[in-house]
Amino acid sequence: MPPRKRKPKSSKRATRRSPQKPRAPKTVKSSRRKSARKPKSRARKPASRRALKTTRTRTTGKTSSRKSRPKLPRKVAAVRPLPAQPEEILFRVEGKMSTFGGPHDLGMAANEDLALFTKADLQNPKYAYLFLPAPPPGTSGLGRRLNPEQYYFACRWNYAETPREFLRRALARVENPVNGRAVDARPVDWGPHPSTGRVADLSPGLAAALGLDTDDIVRITISARRAIPVKPSLRISRAGHGSSNPHTKPVIKQFIKSPHCSCRNGASIDKIVLHCTEGSLASALAEFQKTDGRQVSAHYVIDRNGDIYQMVSDSDRSNHCMGANQNSIGIEHVGSETDSLTAQQAAASAALIRWLLEQYHILRTNIFGHDFAPGYCRPGGTSCPDKLFGPMHSQSTIAAWVEANV
Repeated sequence: MPPRKRKPKSSKRATRRSPQKPRAPKTVKSSRRKSARKPKSRARKPASRRALKTTRTRTTGKTSSRKSRPKLPRKVAAVRPLPAQPEEILFRVEGKMSTFGGPHDLGMAANEDLALFTKADLQNPKYAYLFLPAPPPGTSGLGRRLNPEQYYFACRWNYAETPREFLRRALARVENPVNGRAVDARPVDWGPHPSTGRVADLSPGLAAALGLDTDDIVRITISARRAIPVKPSLRISRAGHGSSNPHTKPVIKQFIKSPHCSCRNGASIDKIVLHCTEGSLASALAEFQKTDGRQVSAHYVIDRNGDIYQMVSDSDRSNHCMGANQNSIGIEHVGSETDSLTAQQAAASAALIRWLLEQYHILRTNIFGHDFAPGYCRPGGTSCPDKLFGPMHSQSTIAAWVEANV
């Protein structure tokens, strides 16, 4: 019997397997699925802050779209500006001034106190900064215990209009009307006497900050707004410090460190003392470096040709004027007992002094010859600075040279 022939596969089954004929319905369905998934994939990978915000808030079940739920602005209380009020001036004076207060004010008695403060105020942190930590030797009053570097002043008060307690709590605006400088300062005393023709006495530090000398014009104003308790603040840099010093420090040829120096322990520099080496440059430099012997030094040494050598930093105390070292800068000038300054030496010295005066707010009247420095206490004195600055050995000679050259 012949074998039975198998029926051929149906065309329908063959069509399913044939790659030549794609399944149109399935292809369309797949296309729709892909297009539906695209937004989902974008939501999973947010590319912007808005999308990120939508993803984070999805767990809350709330719609985060700004269009569907606009963000409400924060409620800010309306601030109405206060109407401008004119400044109420309680005290104002303008006229000539002078300086007062501190250890070197010999015009004040050693036991003289202040009109607005008492010794109990030394323990009050609001006011204690106005005074030196300890009374100067031989004094008991508050007047000469005032710290001359702080900003204070005295005027002739009418206590019926400006009571003592008001003045103790007040700050005044003190101005130099010529150069426009102005700082705040505190009233501390009554003065000056009407016979002087002056309207105010300022602290030496305040006068220096404003660029004022005795009998220059000053303006002082106290307004109602400034009559408030004041906490002592850190000392601010005044005009003349650092880059604001209008004078450039002269070139220092060499810094030759002397071992004979010590810390100033916070003492401020308030004077300059001028010396004569009474010997050569080499002998002076060697003497200031000796580890035995007198152990003397100076901050600066100026040679006959005008070269300047520094041997002690300004911030340190050098051993150049016994009894007056703590607050002074010592400048040695090379020369013998009978020499006068050379022109180059005088020019260099004047330039250095000008820079020091401005840098440390030293009064021009606080430039002394060695033998005439306040506090100098060597028995028998000295002939220094000899005749370097003029034919007479006197402080008036020094003052005259400063007036003519500095």
